[in-house]
Amino acid sequence: MKATRLIGAATAGGLLFFAAAVRLGAGDAELARLLILGTALGALVAIDLAEHRIPNRIVLPASLACAGLLAAGGAHPREVVAGLAVVFLLLGLTLIWPASFGMGDVKLSLLLVVGLGGLAPVALLLGLGLAALFGGLLVLRYGRSATSRLLPLAPFLGSGAAVVVLL
Repeated sequence: MKATRLIGAATAGGLLFFAAAVRLGAGDAELARLLILGTALGALVAIDLAEHRIPNRIVLPASLACAGLLAAGGAHPREVVAGLAVVFLLLGLTLIWPASFGMGDVKLSLLLVVGLGGLAPVALLLGLGLAALFGGLLVLRYGRSATSRLLPLAPFLGSGAAVVVLL
């Protein structure tokens, strides 16, 4: 993937989430957390679309930074429990049926939980719903052969996150 395209996608994601944070009147820690999340999501969506992978070199540092900022912002553990439940569900599905989700998708969902806090369950479910809808449309269009296609999940999870912070 070209560096200019990756930088552009990361910048667009960061600006979108930064603008949403400003509109929400976010405090310093939340503003920084959403900026990191948006920047990482922009890059991860571009990479997943081009290469069908979620690189650890982006998702892990962003997750650690967001987790630290979530804790610094005084988030209550109850805010992330539902999101973690969805992450563990995805992890369980991945371990039982490896073709369902990749480990990168699981790590990306964890990034959304620490990046969005209490908004994460809605974003994750919305993103998974969008992916299921798109997969269903592919099956309608191409028949059973569409079930063997790999579907990058980052664009759908990123869309779910963007909708949640913008509305």
